[in-house]
Amino acid sequence: MIKRRFFVSTSVYALAHQLGMAGAIQEVTRQLDAPGKDSLPVVRTITRFRHLEIEVQLHVDGGATYIGMARSRAFHEAFNSGLPWISLDDDIDVTTDCVAAMADALDDLLPRIVVVPYYTRDHEHPQLTFTVPLVRHETLRNNVRLLALPKGAGAGFGFVGINRPAMQAIAEDADAIAQHLTWFDHGEKKRAIFYERLEDGLWYGEDTSFFRYRVPPHVSVEALLVGTVVHAGVPLNLTTL
Repeated sequence: MIKRRFFVSTSVYALAHQLGMAGAIQEVTRQLDAPGKDSLPVVRTITRFRHLEIEVQLHVDGGATYIGMARSRAFHEAFNSGLPWISLDDDIDVTTDCVAAMADALDDLLPRIVVVPYYTRDHEHPQLTFTVPLVRHETLRNNVRLLALPKGAGAGFGFVGINRPAMQAIAEDADAIAQHLTWFDHGEKKRAIFYERLEDGLWYGEDTSFFRYRVPPHVSVEALLVGTVVHAGVPLNLTTL
């Protein structure tokens, strides 16, 4: 049986503050070699991918001073890998059925982005990191329950999967206006896929800006409604959305 393969990226900015960039990356590697109950949430999630016989090509960023730049770097590495991309924040933990559903949902020839909704860090009054559509359109993709989001809409970027056709479409769209969407990262030219933007007096964060401006209209964006996600200790049962 051929293993499915994904490029998985994460940023461990807080850990790097404690251990330094090299030390933080080494610590993530150590935890992945011997995961346990005290491991980082992202380590537990990556371990669940591996338990499903999914091969992970891991990219760990330890110096994400500008999160949009870190995500753009991750897109660059993921695109060059030739693999579908899964972006994971370091404080996201999900159940095995959610991990399996993400992998299954991305197995498509049509350009597809799959987002996992979650609650904000506010334990007292948590808020969803996406807006539930007023008009619901649910589909089953490989027996995975998905909720279609309107064009330009998205969610927090804590756990997001982008298949290869969608990555190709995003890259080609960015290249069409390359003079505005490239920067030099240590001498290497890269696409600025994620960045904050102002429009009509509104400030859009890098994740909102990505879905609003960088996702071509023919790329579907859907919310995954399988399993449970825990963000910074705040759980959300996705089946209740």
